[in-house]
Amino acid sequence: VLSLNSIKCIEPGSFAKIHLGELVLRSIFENFNVMHTSLLGLNDLQVNRLIVGEFSDQWRLRDFQSGLLSGLCQVQMQEFVLICFRKFRSNTDTLFNCISNVSSIRLVDLGLEELSEVPMFSQVKQLECKKCDFDEVPAKKISLFKELRVFRMTKGTYLKSFEQKFENLSKLEVIDLSENRLSFKHCCSPQFQNCPNLKHLNLSFNSAISLSGDFTNVKNLLYLDLQHTKLTGSG
Repeated sequence: VLSLNSIKCIEPGSFAKIHLGELVLRSIFENFNVMHTSLLGLNDLQVNRLIVGEFSDQWRLRDFQSGLLSGLCQVQMQEFVLICFRKFRSNTDTLFNCISNVSSIRLVDLGLEELSEVPMFSQVKQLECKKCDFDEVPAKKISLFKELRVFRMTKGTYLKSFEQKFENLSKLEVIDLSENRLSFKHCCSPQFQNCPNLKHLNLSFNSAISLSGDFTNVKNLLYLDLQHTKLTGSG
C-alpha cells in the first residue's frame, strides 16, 4: 500500500517481474503528468488486484483525462479498481483500452455519466459500477463485453432509466441493479435478448417497476429480488 504518500515518479522497471497480491495507489500523484508517467513505470508488474484513484477526503486529482491509464497496457493483473474521480472529460474512450483483458473491473465513486467504448475481444468477466453518475443503464455498451458473467451497477443517485436491452450475452449469469432509482415497465423479458444463462437478477431498493409476467427470455432465472421496490402489474 503506497496510498497518501507523495510520489513524484515510479522509475520504469521498478516493479518488473514482481508478483504482488495487491497494490494500492490512492491519493499519491499530484497531477495528471505525474500519474501518467508513474503508471508507465509499472511495466511488467504482475498483480492480482490493482487499486488506483483518490480518497473522497484527500483529493489531489479530480479529473480523469484521456490516456491516463495507458501505462497499464504492460501490467498483468486479475482485478482493476478505479476509485474516486469526480470529473470525466467528454472523451473517456480510452478508459478500457489497457484493461479490457482484466478479468474483473470495478469503477467506484466516479463522476462517470457515459460508458467508454469497449475494445473488441474484451476478456472482462465481472464488471461493477458503484456510486457512478449514470442516468440510464448502458445495456448496449455492456453487451459488448461478450465474456461477461457478472454485472453490477448499484447505488446510483441519478440512475432512473432502463430502456436499453442487454443482447447476446450468452455467458451472463448475474445482474445486480439494486439501490438505484430505477423506474421502468414490462419487467422482465424485454430487457434481455439472447441472455439464456441469466440466473440472478437483483432489482431491489429501486423506485417503481411494472411486471409484465413475461419471463420468456429469462427462462433459467433462479433468483429475482424486488424487495423494497414499488411493484405494479404483478397480479
